[in-house]
Amino acid sequence: MPQLIVKKPDGSLLFDTGKITYGLVKSGYLAYSSSWTRRLLKSAQLDPTDGANWTASTSVNAPTNYDQVWSFTVTNAKSPIIFLVGSGCLNGSTTSGTSITYHFSNASASTKFYCFDLMADNIVGSPYLKTYDANGVLTFNSLQPPLNIAGTYQPPAPTAPSGAYGVQTAYTGGVFAGRQDDDNVNSSKQDCRFDVALTAGIEYAAYLPWSRAASTVDSQGTTPIAYSVIEGAYGRVGGISFLFGASAGTTLTTGVAPRPVGWYSVPTDRYPVALYITTANLPFPFG
Repeated sequence: MPQLIVKKPDGSLLFDTGKITYGLVKSGYLAYSSSWTRRLLKSAQLDPTDGANWTASTSVNAPTNYDQVWSFTVTNAKSPIIFLVGSGCLNGSTTSGTSITYHFSNASASTKFYCFDLMADNIVGSPYLKTYDANGVLTFNSLQPPLNIAGTYQPPAPTAPSGAYGVQTAYTGGVFAGRQDDDNVNSSKQDCRFDVALTAGIEYAAYLPWSRAASTVDSQGTTPIAYSVIEGAYGRVGGISFLFGASAGTTLTTGVAPRPVGWYSVPTDRYPVALYITTANLPFPFG
């Protein structure tokens, strides 16, 4: 395959167009898009697998009845991947025509995203260097800053289940982190976070290829209540973090006392591996 290899004076590789396949297409801050209402089962006797048996939560006992959703949209993307700086858990995407909108819970207006996609010949600008394979498919476009993975990290296992209820901490060495980012006054919710220290003073962004789900019991309201949590990973200055935070629009289960506050059913049969990059040489905002 035709390719261009460029090396530094010391012989180390600068870039290889036969290996660079992803480039930056957009960067910016996540924007608030909507609030997803949590759901309560209308009656304990009803079938929970029937969506009609759930109703919007307005419970005064719940730690929160809503989850804010923060989003961004990319157009004409082929296979995008998103790196975050600042907290966020991907809750899926919606598609309209050639646009894909990605939705994150446990995020805020200060969460930054860097969206990379397969390099393509659809970015305006000059001068530029572009290379193509024998079939005419673009393999490198200098108008797109290339994705350069700085490292990977697998999160630690949860603590061993303890007590009659099998309560866990979602990560061994993880910390409890309360959060207030919803539409309810004086309400909150809980996260479990694990911090990974990297090089001090360097800003990192992280991408989690897939995530796990679990449940938590939260007693920040007037009574313990259970809901679903989803995993995310993000970068920050000096390292990256893993997070189990509320799934947007999760179902709520009341009457869980005396189950203690904690995390339950954290999957251990497989673990995602986060990719992380440094952001110093990436344009922001971009696209």
